[in-house]
Amino acid sequence: MARLLPLLERALPHSRDDSRRTLVNRARIARIGRQGLIFKQGDRMPLVLIVDGHAAFQRTTVEGRLLIVGVANPGALIGLTSMSGVKGMGEMVALTDAVVAMWDGAELRDLVAADADLGLDVIDGLALFLVLMTEKLDGYLHQDARRRVIRVLARHRALFFADPPILSRAHLPGLVGTSREMTGRVLRDLEREGAVARVGRTGLRLLDADRLSETSEGDEPIALDRRRSQYT
Repeated sequence: MARLLPLLERALPHSRDDSRRTLVNRARIARIGRQGLIFKQGDRMPLVLIVDGHAAFQRTTVEGRLLIVGVANPGALIGLTSMSGVKGMGEMVALTDAVVAMWDGAELRDLVAADADLGLDVIDGLALFLVLMTEKLDGYLHQDARRRVIRVLARHRALFFADPPILSRAHLPGLVGTSREMTGRVLRDLEREGAVARVGRTGLRLLDADRLSETSEGDEPIALDRRRSQYT
């Protein structure tokens, strides 16, 4: 697939050319329909590159609550921990029709053993993921529901307010980490304040982008590198 190599060059910028070409040659390409499962929670996690479309990385807690850990955009490389053969702590579901490339974690491990620069890319990716998870955990522990809803809407603005939208009101509780009732209460407040409007059963319309930006000021993390925008 012609698009695969440029995406790998972006995701693994320090790796050797031959390592990236090996990944291209070994890639298993899959076309996944909207809401289709890319991999399951509890299975061995593959390495996944989002070639086209969008996907959600989510997990179901022991209490049965669905948490959306992050959203993968085109170019996102997910599952770097697969090189250790670990089981997935969550599942990946397509938010739109998607094209993905997948590899067994052992294939990545073999390449890392021969390409130290690829190993540094993997370390950078794992460090970035750790920072993202720490930021999200900090939000769950120290921010009230209103601030978390606003932060999520601001961070994923392009997906909530696209035409057609990729994320809907139904995704908000999982992204925010709170109940539907609490999320709905915050949305009603924001609607009264003229920031957003609820549309239909699940849609949202942005009414005042400046207000949303002002309210979420200080909540957006510092961008670490150019891959940051591919997984949020």
